[in-house]
Amino acid sequence: MIKKTMIAACSLLLAATMQTIGQQKTFKVTAEVKGQDTYNLAISRLSDGKRIVDTAISRAGEHFVFSGSVTEPVVGTLTSSHPAARFEVVKGGMFMPAPSLDFIITGGEITISANAEELYKGTVKGGKENKELDELHKLEEPLVAKEWELRRKSMGLRKDTVALKAVLAENTKVKAALMAMRKQFIEKHPKSFVSMMLLSRMNGDYEATAYEQAYNKLADTYKETYIGKYVASRISGAKATTEGAKAIGFTKIDNHGQPFTLSSLKGKYVLLDFWGSWCGPCRASHPHLKAVYEKYKDKGLEIVGIAEEKTDDLETAKKSWLKAIESDGMTWIQVLNNYDKKTSNMVMAYGIDGFPTKILLDKEGKVLFKLVGDGGDELDQKLKSVFGL
Repeated sequence: MIKKTMIAACSLLLAATMQTIGQQKTFKVTAEVKGQDTYNLAISRLSDGKRIVDTAISRAGEHFVFSGSVTEPVVGTLTSSHPAARFEVVKGGMFMPAPSLDFIITGGEITISANAEELYKGTVKGGKENKELDELHKLEEPLVAKEWELRRKSMGLRKDTVALKAVLAENTKVKAALMAMRKQFIEKHPKSFVSMMLLSRMNGDYEATAYEQAYNKLADTYKETYIGKYVASRISGAKATTEGAKAIGFTKIDNHGQPFTLSSLKGKYVLLDFWGSWCGPCRASHPHLKAVYEKYKDKGLEIVGIAEEKTDDLETAKKSWLKAIESDGMTWIQVLNNYDKKTSNMVMAYGIDGFPTKILLDKEGKVLFKLVGDGGDELDQKLKSVFGL
C-alpha cells in the first residue's frame, strides 16, 4: 500500500509539473547593475524557437525592471551595451562577446545583482531553478573568468605563434575542466531544467551515444519544452545523418514559389547544402559549389540549398534569401527552411548545428557523406570517388 501511494504521489507531482507547461505565466525581473551608467540593459530569450528581446519597463539609474510572460521554462540572458560586454578584436568593428549571465524564467519574481564590468559574475535569485544555476555559476566562475582572460590574450598573440600555441593549449585544458564540471552537474541533477539547458549547449562535447544516454537519464518533466525537443532533435538528427541512413523527406517552397519535394530527385545523387544569407563561410563556399555543379550536374548530381534565415518575419527572410541567391549566381534548387518552420524544421530534423553543412545522398536517398564547413578538397575527393572523375 505504501509503495502504491508513493508511486501515485510521484505521478501526481509529474502531472502537476507538466500542466504548468503551456500555461501563460507572467514574470518580473529586477536587476541592480553597478557601473551600468547610461548604457542599456536587455533580456534575450528564446520562446518556442523565436528570439525575444525584452527592454526595461522602468529604470532608475542602475536599477532596471523587466516583465513579460512565458508558457514554459526558458533561458534568459542579460545583455548589456556596456563596453565591458565585448572585446574589440580588430579596430573598427570586430568584437568578441564576453561570457553571459544566464538565468531561468519560469514565472514569478527574479532578482539579479551584478557589476557591469563583469556581468557574468552576477547572482540570480528566484525559484529553485535559479538557485541550482547560481550554485553551478559559483563553481564555474574561476574557470569561466580564466577562459575569458585566455581568449582575450590569444587575440594579441596572433603574430607570436609559439606564445599563441601555449595560450591555446592552456585554454583547451580550462574548457575541458568546464565541460567535466557541467557533465557532472547533469549526471547529479537529472530532474533539473538546468541540466536540460546545459545538454542543449553541449552536443559537440559528447560522443553521440553518450549524449543520447545523458538525455535518456533526465526526467521526462522538461522533455516537452522547446529546449527539450531541441536536445531530442540533436540525437535524432545525428542518427539521420549517419552513413547509410535514409534521408528525411520534406516538401518546401522553392525560390520560384513552387513546392519542391526531396523524393522527386530519386535516382540522382543529391548534395544538401544548409546555408544562410547571413553566413560568411556559406557565401564564400558558393563559387566552389558553382564549379562542382557545372562539373557534375550532367553526370547525375543535383544540389539542394536549404537556407535558414535569422528572422521570425517570413517576408524579411524571403527578401534576404532571394537577394543572396541572385547575388551569388546560384542556379540549383533552393528552398527556404523558414517556410512552415513550426511543423517542418529541416535544420532541426537534420540536427544541423553549424553552417554551412553539406550532406551527400545516393540515388536511393541514403546518406553517403556529411561535412560541416565549406567542403573544399574533402568534398571534391568524395565526389571524385562517387563519379570517378
